[in-house]
Amino acid sequence: MKECTSTTLRYQIVWEEVSNRLSNIMVISEKPTAAKKIAIALDEKGAPQEIKKRGASYFECTRNGNTLLVVYALGHLFELKQTVKGWIYPRLEMEWVPKYEVEKKATNVKPIISLIRKLAKQADEFVIATDYDIEGSLIGYLTLLYACEADPNQAHRMIFSTLTVQDLQDSYEQAESILDFPMIDAGLVRHEIDWLYGINLTRALTLSVKNAAGWFKIVSTGRVQGPVLALVAERDKEINVFVPIPYWTIATIGEFDNTDIVLEYQKQRVPVFAKAENVVSVLRGKTGKVENAKRTKMFQSPPIPFNLGGLQAESYRHFGFKPSRTLILAQSLYVEGLISYPRTSSQQMPTSIDTKSILKKLGEHRQYQKHAKQILSGKKIIPVQGKKTDPAHPAIHPTGEKPSRKLTPSENKVYDLVVRRFLSLFGTPTSKESLRVDVECEGHMLYARGLRILDQGWMEYYEKYATLNERILPLLNEGDQIHIKQVSAEEKRTSPPNKYNPSSLLKVLEKEQLGTKATRARIVDSVRSRGYTLNDRYEMSTLGYALFETLQEYVPSMLSPDFTRRLEKEMEDIQESTTKREVVLAKAKENLMVLLQSFQAQESMIGEALVAGLRRYWSESEELGSCPKCGDGVLRIIQSPKTGKRFVGCSNYKDGNCDQSFPLPQKGRITPIDKMCSHCGYQLMKIVSGRRTWETCVNWTKCPGRQDDIKALEERRTKGGKKSE
Repeated sequence: MKECTSTTLRYQIVWEEVSNRLSNIMVISEKPTAAKKIAIALDEKGAPQEIKKRGASYFECTRNGNTLLVVYALGHLFELKQTVKGWIYPRLEMEWVPKYEVEKKATNVKPIISLIRKLAKQADEFVIATDYDIEGSLIGYLTLLYACEADPNQAHRMIFSTLTVQDLQDSYEQAESILDFPMIDAGLVRHEIDWLYGINLTRALTLSVKNAAGWFKIVSTGRVQGPVLALVAERDKEINVFVPIPYWTIATIGEFDNTDIVLEYQKQRVPVFAKAENVVSVLRGKTGKVENAKRTKMFQSPPIPFNLGGLQAESYRHFGFKPSRTLILAQSLYVEGLISYPRTSSQQMPTSIDTKSILKKLGEHRQYQKHAKQILSGKKIIPVQGKKTDPAHPAIHPTGEKPSRKLTPSENKVYDLVVRRFLSLFGTPTSKESLRVDVECEGHMLYARGLRILDQGWMEYYEKYATLNERILPLLNEGDQIHIKQVSAEEKRTSPPNKYNPSSLLKVLEKEQLGTKATRARIVDSVRSRGYTLNDRYEMSTLGYALFETLQEYVPSMLSPDFTRRLEKEMEDIQESTTKREVVLAKAKENLMVLLQSFQAQESMIGEALVAGLRRYWSESEELGSCPKCGDGVLRIIQSPKTGKRFVGCSNYKDGNCDQSFPLPQKGRITPIDKMCSHCGYQLMKIVSGRRTWETCVNWTKCPGRQDDIKALEERRTKGGKKSE
């Protein structure tokens, strides 16, 4: 919550005067759960009435003699739509319309808009209580403008970072008398430019394929998606062309006082095998002498508070949760009132947050009681601070409230992580003692390294999420003798860069300033959902490479991050009122038209290149007999561009003339066998998976003689699942 300035106080007085003479006040929230929390907090008795109307509902409560109508927008109720019909490009004119006019499945939106519109006629004043960020401010503004048909200049704004009763009551009583229009303008221009680039570039690519081969295959890209595709493709290419170089390491185990000690050789890599073998022969069976034993005491400071990126990275590291899943779980905890608003860049806990009160509340939780009381008993209760700030919200922290329902296992994990990170902010530095022992043996130097925790400090609070990495060495002194018990030369090879995973790709987007804290997780997921990458290791698919290589050759600007990075900066400028939305939008349209003109001049060549890439989806080998459905097609092994899963399909499938398909086992190498199944008459195939080789037929899931194969597969999958657990 912002500190109360003289301006805010003046707004508060005006707001109180207006409130005293109003009878009906509409409070617009973002989601049903948030609406309920707000209504309970603002109702004088804490028991608002929920009124349901034809597929929608709202909450009615009383405060200061006024009737409050708390409604929810259910996210975005309005979306952009082109004003001129026709599936062509360029299309630059757009308008905001109800979401159900753009998405046919959004049928739940219509009764909500109707209810808000009806209630708005009874309202004398409007208060926006959506999330205080770009998206939340835009949702509130659009709902007010198009559903309520009210003047946004006459509305008030609640600003809060937690959905606790006190925070909501304070934000209502101290509501701003003017909306955050710079943030709203930034949201408007983001949606408008993303719509312009997404719809025009996707249509250009799709129509180029249609005109080249007659196929209607949606090939999408956008303002951010193109640069992200380029990042993944460049990393994938770097891995594919990497040539590993062999080298050798000297693995040595020494013995002192009947205790084994791992020793490191003076050179981490020996480039020539003969030299490595020579070192081994010299050291084998010899005795080394300790020349130096150095102990160093060091301190490790507590970790900094979580922002969204930090929480997503730590959640992936410990639980394997994708960034998008972590955001969903954190949002759920926020709506439950258990943590602060998660979409924040801040790594700081401002003094306006009553951390002592939060610690006292956490002390009422059995699992955190001991640590919370221990922190409160200290002299200084000051949290560690990070460098990054966010003007809208503080770092992610628990509220100390107890859940009103049983949390899911996944919610529990993220909540525990947030709480223990918060507790660790108040801990003392962890003190460690490192020991380095230098051992000389036959003219070669060996090293032993040890690490001992002297005082856990903050690690005691972070518990299982802290990495201790203790390596205990026996007490060694200068002159001690260490016998070389084992020594060998181990061949290794240099490794290529790691493939991206959801967490590492998200970090790169943050570093490259692509997207925002709220959109990056969705962008990371979209590259795979579009079929451009396979699995969670972001391996490029055939379609991904076809699109990347085509754009790189003909319209490389579609892959450049410069425009996206510049736009992010311009949106910050809009928020800071140093530039105007109209200027940014006009410049974006101008740049888009230049790009589209270049595309149109090369459309036929772009289409042919994409078609060639699309055709590579279909394997021209691994034929598994003629198609039993259409008769003139050939059954082939096909890999889905979206999921990466393989199946058997007819060669006429790509032309839309036959939909015959059969599922396949997803693991193992498949080789056709020139024999037919004696049970169903379909062609046999051999599957080599690990050490096991087995034969089955194309129709294996329905073949009466192949049910044992399915049972065996299920048994192995069950055993594998238990092992992984």
